[in-house]
Order: sequence, then structure tokens, then C-alpha cells
Amino acid sequence: MKRKSKLPSGVRPVGRDKARVNSLRGESPFVIKPLLQFAPEAQSDGLVAVELVWIAHVKRSLWKVEYLQEGATTWTACTVEKVDGVTIKDNEFKRFRALLAGLQPGCAFEYRVLISGQQVFAACARTPPGKGARAKIALFGDFADGDAEATKVAQGAHGADADMMILLGDIVYNNGLYGEYRRHFDPVYNGDGERGAPIGRSRATAAVPGNHDVRVPDRFDFIQHASDEDLFAFFRIFRHPSNGPKLDSDAVRKMVERDREGKKLLKLFGPEFIGLSNYYFRQGDSFWVMLDANEYMDWRNRDLQKWLEKALAKGADCTWKFVCFHQPGFNSDAKYKTDTRMRVLSPTFEEFGVDIVFSGHCHFYERSYPLKFKLKSGNAGRKLNPEGKMVLDKAFDGVTNKKPQGVIYIVSGAGGLLVTHDMRPSAHGKSESSFKIGERKNSFTVMTLEGKTLLLRQVDTAGDEVDSFTIDKS
Repeated sequence: MKRKSKLPSGVRPVGRDKARVNSLRGESPFVIKPLLQFAPEAQSDGLVAVELVWIAHVKRSLWKVEYLQEGATTWTACTVEKVDGVTIKDNEFKRFRALLAGLQPGCAFEYRVLISGQQVFAACARTPPGKGARAKIALFGDFADGDAEATKVAQGAHGADADMMILLGDIVYNNGLYGEYRRHFDPVYNGDGERGAPIGRSRATAAVPGNHDVRVPDRFDFIQHASDEDLFAFFRIFRHPSNGPKLDSDAVRKMVERDREGKKLLKLFGPEFIGLSNYYFRQGDSFWVMLDANEYMDWRNRDLQKWLEKALAKGADCTWKFVCFHQPGFNSDAKYKTDTRMRVLSPTFEEFGVDIVFSGHCHFYERSYPLKFKLKSGNAGRKLNPEGKMVLDKAFDGVTNKKPQGVIYIVSGAGGLLVTHDMRPSAHGKSESSFKIGERKNSFTVMTLEGKTLLLRQVDTAGDEVDSFTIDKS
């Protein structure tokens, strides 16, 4: 007689959902495990809010989330909301969120997720620090391709004990499908065993979409999407502050409809999708603007630029300002260095005092000289390669001279499969803007902010330093 498999820890079938829960025998109730993120809701009075987002089969009424803040004696219950759902190959997946509000900045807390009163997930976490406090941020891109080195990057970043995490795009390969998140991202970035690290459940994460995150597979791809709803999982797995650009619907359609991915995004999410992948948030003494740099986005659009200007202006009182997007405007990649679309925004970054722009896309690490870019009249409006003149601050080294004159551009794309030997910058030559490159080892960025001092270190998976520099604003 065949033995029945066990339910996930403590799960009992209840009421009308008995058949659904019974179907989970021997499996996790989660399609994507709970991922801690910055909440769309803003809070005042010095308190912060974070939220859990997860994807599962079980209906909303059976879920419960509770948290216990450091120093508290009783657990606080959260409201669990169903955000939306998606059906793939006749499997209905539901996206849920739970808002953890009223937390102190920089505090430790525990939380637990229950089904029908039985715990199925739990973690210890920490909120990002508040104003005036030391903060540590870890960043990397081009990560979850299933390569063994991605696990080492995840474990290294987790060991760095950062207060918050930034993912710089190409989060999964090759096509941003739900199955790719389940196979390559969830077990590595939010893992339980040797294959990964529990980053996703313990530190708030913000992300920008890369080209692979919004890719529509073609007939030559090994993995095809089961349906249109299988595409663009980035837009459902990640939830971000809802302060993105709100453009006229016709203007959005005109901008993106010539692009295959843009057409699909319009079909699935409507013109409002650009508000899901462009956003900003304040964290302690730093201000972050996160942009979608994929080809359907035309950042020459004056309405988009106005939104960016207003967003950056909101961070005027912050000591540090950072911008993140996937495709860099300045790099030494033999494949991508002619794609300079995002340089059109460089004068805006300079005007509003952006300190560092972070990108991925190139599968190595690179730091530019501090630079200013003056767009060339007449050719500045070209989408693919707006022309202009670079002014490089070659006096800054971040060791003896710690006051850069211009914006520093960092490529941190060494999170997974590295650039091949024949495509390395050492084989093709560095770009004029390039100061330092780390192309031979997987690595991640760790940035520490303490008052008016910034220390950035690029660390490889063995814990060795690839690069470091300091900015001093005192």
C-alpha cells in the first residue's frame, strides 16, 4: 500500500479549501516564499513600514502574519491582502502581501506566517536604519542564472550583514518567467540550505528590471512561456513605492508600442506599467531613484525627465543621492559600450547632486572616474547614442583625494556568470571613462554610509577586496 506523503509542517486541511490544501501534500505551500520589501505606504513620526510579498495557492482567508518587534512582549497581527492572481498551465497562483507597520528604524524583529493557525514560515529580520544612523547597503546585478557562483555571491552578501539590498536587474535568466524565479532566484536569494542564503526574508529588497527580466522568449529559446501571464514575473514578485511617473496613456503607447516587450507589457498591465518599474524612496540619510532603462523606455521624453527632476528634488535634504538602472551609459563592455542611451540623463544627475549611479548588464565590475557629461547640441536627441563631451576628474582617487567633481558610475554586474575571456575589457581595451575594472571574479558591492562619509567596497566571493574608495563631504 502506498504511503501518504506529509503536509508541510503543521498544515491541516480546513473547510472548503480542504482539496486545495490536500493538493500540497509533500510540497511547500509557496510558489515564491515571502520576500521582505519596502512598503508602498509612507510612514511618519520616525516609524517605518516594510511588507512581505509571497505567491501561493492557498486562499487569502487561511493566511495569517504576525510580527514581534525587539523589546515587545506580544505579537502584532497584520492584515493579509490578496493583491492579484495569475494562471499558468491551469495553475492559479495568488499574490499576497502583509504590511508590517509601526516599526522602529534599525530594529530587529521576528515574524511568522501561518495557514489555518499553523506556522509554515518564520524569520528574523531587521528594518533599515533611520536618519543619522550608520547604514550598510549591498548591491549586485545579473545574478540568478543557476550558476554556482551566484550562490557564493548570495552567501557573501548575506555575510556582509547589510541593512538593505539592491538588485540591479537581470534577476533571472533568460526570460523572467515564474519558473525561472522558482528554480534560480527563490532557492538562492531566499534559500534555506547550502544552495542559497536567507537574504530575501531578512532584509528589505528593492530592484530594477533588466532586459532579461522583461524578455519575451522566441522559438529558439529552450524554455517557452506557458501563456502571456507567465511573462514579466518581476512586476508581480516585486512591489515598490507607488510614486512612479503617470504619463498620458496615448504618450505611453506611442513610446513603447514599437517594441515587442513594450507591446506585451501594455497588453498585460496597461500604460500604468511604467509606474511599477520607476520609483523612489528615502532611507535614512540617503535618497534612491530607481529607473527602468529597457529599450521601450525613451528617457528623451520630457515628461519622464520632469518626473525624474521632481523625484530627485524630493531628496534635496538627504546627504546622499543614488540612482539605479540596469543598462549603464558608461562602460567598457565590448558588447554594450556603444549603447549610451542613458547618458541623456547625465546632466540631470549632475544638476541634482547625484553621488553614484549604479547599473548591471555588463558581467563584471567597473568604476568610472567622477565625470560630467555635456550633451552635444543637435545630436543630444539621438536615442541610441546621444553625443556629448565627458569631463573627467582624474584627481579623485578615493584615498587621498576624497571629494569627487562629478558623478561616479558603478557597474556591479558580477553576480552570476562572468563575461567570457575573449569579451573581457582587458582583451578589447577600457573606455575613456573607466578608472577600475574587476573582470575575473564574481563580486558584489557593499556601501557604508556614516554621516558625511561614504565607503564603497567591491568584494569577491572569497572575501577579498576588488576595489574600494571613500567620499568625504565634511
